[in-house]
Amino acid sequence: MPVYDIPFQLDAPHRRCVVGGEPMLFHCHHYNTFLQRTIQQDADFVDSRPFLVGAAAEVAFAQFSSLFARVDAIADRKRLATSLYQWAGLGTFDLTNLDDTGGEVRTENSHYAMAWRAKFGRSNRPVCDFASGWLAGTLAAIYGLSAGSFSVEHRSCSACGDSPTCGFRLTREAPNYTVFNPVGTGALTEHRPQAIPATPVDYDGILEALTGMEIVGDTNGQIPAFGVYLTRHYANYYNRISFEFERNLHALLGAQGIEVASPLLIEAGHVCAFNTFGGIMTSPEWDALIKPSLKTREDWVHGIVAAINALGWGRWQVTTLSETEAEFVIHDDYESTGYLAMYGTSDHPISYLAQGAVAGVMNLVYHGDVASNPEFTAEYYNRLFKTEGSYAANCLTSKAQGDEVTSFRVRRAVAEAALYEAV
Repeated sequence: MPVYDIPFQLDAPHRRCVVGGEPMLFHCHHYNTFLQRTIQQDADFVDSRPFLVGAAAEVAFAQFSSLFARVDAIADRKRLATSLYQWAGLGTFDLTNLDDTGGEVRTENSHYAMAWRAKFGRSNRPVCDFASGWLAGTLAAIYGLSAGSFSVEHRSCSACGDSPTCGFRLTREAPNYTVFNPVGTGALTEHRPQAIPATPVDYDGILEALTGMEIVGDTNGQIPAFGVYLTRHYANYYNRISFEFERNLHALLGAQGIEVASPLLIEAGHVCAFNTFGGIMTSPEWDALIKPSLKTREDWVHGIVAAINALGWGRWQVTTLSETEAEFVIHDDYESTGYLAMYGTSDHPISYLAQGAVAGVMNLVYHGDVASNPEFTAEYYNRLFKTEGSYAANCLTSKAQGDEVTSFRVRRAVAEAALYEAV
């Protein structure tokens, strides 16, 4: 395993990790690719490439502009950038041949191309929009240029099957993507944790153990862990692409646009919970660290909530809990914090990942009996989320709308007809 020297800061009181002023958090390849496919294909009349690429350029430019304030040599800046990219599980790059006019770069290790092939098979279009924007934003920061100094062309993609590598060309000219103003960590609050039901689960001990684990990219820039490929990704990238997707739909369809976007983005949260939480709860690490203290199914819920607190998503709590229903409270959820910094107060709840994830927790524990160590198949996913007796979540309070915390009530519901493809 490579040895990294990444200047990251663990903000344990806010349950966050920050690198160069950008909050970074764990998500897996299932969520990364499903969210991107949702944006690109489920509403394919939206021109999404400009904001998919632009969001990556935004976070990379902001992060490295901060980090490079203490790094003068161009070669050292390139080494730090590629090291961080690999550390985060996003793949590998060699930036040696790029200069202040641009240039070409290829890689055999792109997270999105690898993940797309693993989840969906061959793609009919290049899928490395994140890598494209990351290159453009990073190269501008390396040479001390302004944001949007480079256009970027994604010339080949291994996800398409016509090339073993992913290739990119950068040119010093007007950007062919949206240039956003970075927002950094956003405004955080002083957490006032609420009372939770009695449980033997050691929340603080689990947080300390999981945040102390060496979960970093290997020589190929991959993080195979908990049965998935993890990434320590940019919170503001997820926020920007999700909210720009919604805003584009609203511009095209009015209020109906939000009605279209909401279930699609919540479904991505279901996919995240199913694969990431399911992978954690059936992993050797879970068996060794958490499972010995679990006596009831309620303890399983507490156990996974304790683990979620180590992902960088904010402080999660489950404040009432039974098989019938539960209430989840999230302090500084990353979606609301990002939305407020990017757009100001919302007139509707926007914590879509969290809404899908809390329903996923209840479905895994009670509806799907994850304790029985099931196989994580498409059939199992459909049984959890698309059959009678599945749980669904409703938003009670929203930080993005001005409330102190974001909270959800999760109850069993009769599932509607399946609207999406099986995972």
